[in-house]
Amino acid sequence: MPDSISPALNYSQTFNYLEMNIVAGKIDNNILFSLLLSVHLSALPVYSRMPLSILLLLTLLSIWQIFIIKNNHKNPGKLVRIFIIAISLAIVLYAYGHIFGQQPGISLVILMTILKLFEIKDYRDCYIIIYSSFFIIASNFFYSQTIWLILYVFLVLVFLFSTLIALSDKLRSMTLTGRLKMASRFILYAIPLMLVLFVLFPRIPGPLWGLPDDAFSSQTGLSEEMSPGSINRLISSSAIAFRAKFKSDIPEHRNRYWRGAVLSLYDGKTWSRNDAPNKMRPNIIYSDDTTKNFQYDITLEPTNLSWLLSLEYPFTYSQQYRFNREAMLLTNSKVNNVINYSVTSQTNAINSTLSDQESYKNRLLPTALNPQTLKLAEDILRVSDYNAQHYVNNVLSHFNRNNFIYTLNPDLLGDNAMDDFLFNSKRGFCEHYASAFVYLMRAAGIPSRVIIGYQGGKMNPLDNYMIVRQSDAHAWAEVWLTDHWQRIDPTAAVSPDRVEQGILNAGLEQNRLPLLLVSNNNFIKNAAFLYDSFQNKWNQWVIGFNQNKQKDLLNFLGIKNPSASDIILLLVLFLTITSLIVAWFLLKQHSTEKDKTQHYYNLFCHKLEAYDIQRRLNEGPRDFEERIFNELTLTPSNKGEITFIFKAYRNLHYGNQHSSNLANQFIKKIKAFKLRV
Repeated sequence: MPDSISPALNYSQTFNYLEMNIVAGKIDNNILFSLLLSVHLSALPVYSRMPLSILLLLTLLSIWQIFIIKNNHKNPGKLVRIFIIAISLAIVLYAYGHIFGQQPGISLVILMTILKLFEIKDYRDCYIIIYSSFFIIASNFFYSQTIWLILYVFLVLVFLFSTLIALSDKLRSMTLTGRLKMASRFILYAIPLMLVLFVLFPRIPGPLWGLPDDAFSSQTGLSEEMSPGSINRLISSSAIAFRAKFKSDIPEHRNRYWRGAVLSLYDGKTWSRNDAPNKMRPNIIYSDDTTKNFQYDITLEPTNLSWLLSLEYPFTYSQQYRFNREAMLLTNSKVNNVINYSVTSQTNAINSTLSDQESYKNRLLPTALNPQTLKLAEDILRVSDYNAQHYVNNVLSHFNRNNFIYTLNPDLLGDNAMDDFLFNSKRGFCEHYASAFVYLMRAAGIPSRVIIGYQGGKMNPLDNYMIVRQSDAHAWAEVWLTDHWQRIDPTAAVSPDRVEQGILNAGLEQNRLPLLLVSNNNFIKNAAFLYDSFQNKWNQWVIGFNQNKQKDLLNFLGIKNPSASDIILLLVLFLTITSLIVAWFLLKQHSTEKDKTQHYYNLFCHKLEAYDIQRRLNEGPRDFEERIFNELTLTPSNKGEITFIFKAYRNLHYGNQHSSNLANQFIKKIKAFKLRV
């Protein structure tokens, strides 16, 4: 019904007009605009990751659809729609190179949902668009699961449900505000069921279904390879790599080397993994001195990689992980969700793992490249009296004394990358120095390899855990000296403050560092710590709520060692109880609303009794209305008011939905009703 009703309005004609539109199947323009808006609100977080060509196509299609709706034009014909579909497929193919996979798949779903607006014929098509929007909003969780996205999704769900309510409101009796309130109530009623399902739905290790290879390709962080610029590009990112909660002592900054991947293979440009067979195990000699033991829990953000981060060297960790020959902590599957794991590391342990085959592998260099670097290695080795330890020290001195610069703006390198870096550019980041150092070691016949991971970390004073960001990404070297692998960081020879104090104090270009790191505003820093503390708890108890956490929670509640059948039984029991409580609340609320409607209808009947018109016990509202018109001589104004009151009463009392606007008009008319005969 309209927001305000004039007494002179013929209410019977208004209801008849609405009923005629419903019979004719006409879809209101406001609903069409709501459908278009629903699609864009659902896809909004994804737009930042879409190619410009697809965004431009979506914009043009949306403008065209707005023009059609606003001017009541017909949708384009079948041939035109087929042509638009072909153009859409071609643009997706051009943007991604293929049409299979997660990202092109989501783009196609959004495009096809927008195109569905161009062939709407009845309400069934409208429902298809809304259901597609539900799918689109869920696809946002491929990219992020932060609390802000969750809140945004809830807001969009309110709008989607309000649009569904509008489609069901054939008489258009509800305003937008009323629909949004009703949709909010529906979601509020569903929250208890959602919480029961979240806590008690059986968790199983691993994903329920497979995802395409590119499902997590857009994540920021380290990879399985390292080449010039691969770590440098991460420094401007303030994104969290992981968080570490220490149970006792915390290592000094210079000892916070978070070991990730071991790179042994070099092709002249890129370092990559070349792991030993899985059956081979490392030979780590742990010390009886426990002063260098560190116990900590790590909350790792998704990496799309199969290796974990840890201090050197782990000796206790969960049985679901394994420790390979290269002293890497590995998982059985890629980390595509936030995970939590506990580790105890001993930083003074000795890694004495090197077979003849591994020694050969870690001395290999590509042929016919970098002749100047090979000559430099020969010269330094001769000066070092062919002593490996002296050679290492002299190479580090070479970096320190020959005007090498630690920078975020290194020069581009040619085919002979080492020659260009060591003799021409002398400007580089940690990957340049680690790569050049290992190359020089191998040129002298010393087994060596590149390690990538993170170095450093900053404590969150509000929650006493360490934050390691992508800007802490680092590369260093391992060299085989005195019968064991030794960590050597050539970056420390050029910028010792990088290792001692962190990336912020390394003398790098401030404009390339994350604003959060360079800011001196205490309010901003404290707000960031507060937000991260909240986000950490969200990751721990929501995103990271796995099978182990579910069992721990049930044990805390007194349900010891529950089996899968026990959990399913609890799930059914609590779902039943929760559903009954929600149903009782809904029925009670509906009954209250109907009692209110009946109360004012009785008041209306009582007012009529003053004119000798009394409702009979067996008389329904339609019969009572007809008898009033037959027995009384009414003014046109009274006829309109009485018609509205009876129609509103039937809709509110016998209808399957409640309109607050209609109820308010109903009450207002009865309170002001006076019979003029």
